[in-house]
Amino acid sequence: MRPTRNASASWFAALALAAGLMLAGCGSKCPVPVAYSDAQLTEIQKARQALPKDSILHQLLIDYENERDDLRFCR
Repeated sequence: MRPTRNASASWFAALALAAGLMLAGCGSKCPVPVAYSDAQLTEIQKARQALPKDSILHQLLIDYENERDDLRFCR
């Protein structure tokens, strides 16, 4: 059975709306990095130092730090 003209128009309108919403959100708003207190940063540093030297979590934390730096420059 062939879709009716109204069904095709509705489908196209829904796709256009979804695409518009996605494009409107891209580049217009930057996420805000989470703010940590001095006490939390001290606790994080202690936990980081307790990790084994070959832990993959060291790279993960470096990547996370770089992403946070990028967010600070996002406009």
